[in-house]
Amino acid sequence: MQRTQWWPVALGHELKKAPLACQVHDLPLVLFRSDDGRAAALPDRCPHRFAPLSQGRVRDGQIECPYHGWRFAADGRCTRVPGTDQAPSSTALLDSLACCEAHGLVWVCLNAPGALATPVAPAGQGQALDTFWMTDQVQCSLQDAAENFLDGFHTHFVHAGWIRHDLQRQRITVRVRPLKDGIEAIYSEEGKQSGLISRMFEGQRGRSMGRFRLPGLAEIEYRDGNDHLNLLVSAWMTPCAAGQLRVFARVATARGKVPAVLKRAVLRQMFKVILRQDRQILEQVSANRQRFHSHPVAPLDGPQDLLGPGIRQLLEQGQPLAFEERTFNISL
Repeated sequence: MQRTQWWPVALGHELKKAPLACQVHDLPLVLFRSDDGRAAALPDRCPHRFAPLSQGRVRDGQIECPYHGWRFAADGRCTRVPGTDQAPSSTALLDSLACCEAHGLVWVCLNAPGALATPVAPAGQGQALDTFWMTDQVQCSLQDAAENFLDGFHTHFVHAGWIRHDLQRQRITVRVRPLKDGIEAIYSEEGKQSGLISRMFEGQRGRSMGRFRLPGLAEIEYRDGNDHLNLLVSAWMTPCAAGQLRVFARVATARGKVPAVLKRAVLRQMFKVILRQDRQILEQVSANRQRFHSHPVAPLDGPQDLLGPGIRQLLEQGQPLAFEERTFNISL
């Protein structure tokens, strides 16, 4: 299933004239723009002597090897072998990958014939939003990162003061429901959170949502009492190698009186702290699990684990969940 999914590998505005190295599911890739400006992806190796193509140059929309100057088109054909009279190859020497741009990201699919029609899109389409991007790399699994992102119960401790306080909990109602490609929790009856981010950027709290959608999109969405968007954070997570994850987070706020550049400057600094705190605890969990690799045990799910078990099932089975909507009363 993973090989037929679209995975984000870079921000679109990062891919300019120079090639970019990336990795998805243990496969090193080189990204570059072809002569028509489209994003292209090839294995990051020259078939001649295995030099990394990402260390080369893009010339006339083709990638040139830094070792002997062999040049390759977006479809993997070799178009030039300097110092010889060898004609351009009519067959590909490298297997090109399906590659596209959508939602501000560059995406690849490892198995093009079985690819899903389009990459998974963020919520809030069609609304006037101020947005900016943050990226990070974490030593952890997709399951752990997605659950962490959508778990409100760790925020009182890992992000104490920034999002919530343990001694200032609210009694709220949450509905958990399946989506056609994921799972969602809808929180209601929650007032403004006690943390700094909520106090600075939120007015009246209406409802909030946390959702996970295959193959790796986690979103947190806050809306006011009139159901207008306050904040939407969309995090696409791409497994690079075993235990290594690349995160592309888009932070969106409703356009208003506060200039976008000011919101971006303040929120970026705050979210840097949040991401650093999450990265630290996730890497501690990952390292500690590795310490017990000779004595593996299944995770113990508690009543507060609203989305974690569903996320785990989605990732293991790659199919929609089948359950009736459930309602819980929690202290968050």
